[in-house]
Amino acid sequence: MNDETKLVKTDNTYGINLFSEQGIATAELVLKKLMASEKSGIKSVADGMAIMLRANDLKLPFSTCVEHIHVINGKTGVDVHIVKALLSKAGVVWEQTKDAAPLYKYTDGSNVYLEHQLPSYCRIVASKEKAEAIKDPDVLGVWLVKYYSDLSGNIFSEFEINDKCVIALNKLQAISLQKEGKYPIIRIPQPPYDYVTEYKFTRHQLCNGKELVRTATSKFTYSEGKAAGLFEKDTYKKYPRTLISHRAFALGARDIASDLIMGCMEETELNIMCGESLSDDILQQEI
Repeated sequence: MNDETKLVKTDNTYGINLFSEQGIATAELVLKKLMASEKSGIKSVADGMAIMLRANDLKLPFSTCVEHIHVINGKTGVDVHIVKALLSKAGVVWEQTKDAAPLYKYTDGSNVYLEHQLPSYCRIVASKEKAEAIKDPDVLGVWLVKYYSDLSGNIFSEFEINDKCVIALNKLQAISLQKEGKYPIIRIPQPPYDYVTEYKFTRHQLCNGKELVRTATSKFTYSEGKAAGLFEKDTYKKYPRTLISHRAFALGARDIASDLIMGCMEETELNIMCGESLSDDILQQEI
């Protein structure tokens, strides 16, 4: 076998030498056979070449990358499973601190605060009475905003009701009050205004013989995904929690280990930037 066409060894995988004419010819032959099987997902030889090059850069086997790396608008995007593999190989650890956790509104009696925008001097307490019991003048106690519903299903916060509303203990009492010509409302649990997934990453590195510990925290919300139009695809309509998790993880991975993922974009991130739609078969592979 000619030296130009033999397989070249990298750290943990083998790849065809794509920097020679005979190596390129071999790669084209392999890719055409893969495309003929209709199981690889590769749409063209050029796309296959791009995936091969990316797999070689990341030192990952092509047989794995062909299912987890896709070409979107001329750019290669990796799915979250590849990102997790790269971080795990380098000893980066992470913890999912919030998993599609609901976010609520809080009040100090006069103002309403969104949970993800609470000032650092605020302390969440159970009630107004608990807040008034706080002795520290630098701490402001806040509690959940109360919500109510009328018999028609309309929902109001405590700041949207007036003197005409009568608070009923239950639906039966509300019906009775309505017959008396009053406008009854019933206390209900506060509906969340958003959902968030959050990850905390920790990385140990050696620098000039000293161990450095780096941390990073990343988060992504349902409203951010909705604003980006990511729930327009049927797959993510069914699995919004998965999308939120993948985006939160990818953002943190880029922050803590940009050198490991070598500038690769996660596929949904690339979709946002390019304005392209990911096909359902690609999305299914990410789940």
